[in-house]
Amino acid sequence: MGTPDFAEIAFFEFGQIISTRHKNILEFMNRANKGELFILHFLSKCNSKVLPSELSTALQVTTGRISALLNSLEKKGQILREIDKNNRRNILVTITEVGRVRVEEEFNNIKGIIIGIIYEMGESDSLELLRLIKQFFDLSHKYIPEYDRDE
Repeated sequence: MGTPDFAEIAFFEFGQIISTRHKNILEFMNRANKGELFILHFLSKCNSKVLPSELSTALQVTTGRISALLNSLEKKGQILREIDKNNRRNILVTITEVGRVRVEEEFNNIKGIIIGIIYEMGESDSLELLRLIKQFFDLSHKYIPEYDRDE
């Protein structure tokens, strides 16, 4: 049995959407979820000192990537790293006030963008979009289980 024509057409259209000018938007959203902003958001919500390995687990990235991100954030004065007094082999990370201001400003910017888009789409289309996105990702777990990170 062959693939239905609508599925072939939808596959092509999906590829066009994510490979053209929309690619930059996807990269912007992904950067917010995997980079400095995610670390600052995690630290601000955690509101305590954390180990770099905890950040690595939360972001699902390597400790090397975390180290590079922490170096950048430390240079910007947005985090502090200190030796754990209870176990001198551990480094603890905390967010600074500068980091808190950045994460709040960037979060509010992203929130404003998304709310603006949703407002223009309208309630009905927005709810339908969310329903379809959820359905798409729920089904994707069935077809690509090796990328299932919701365990």
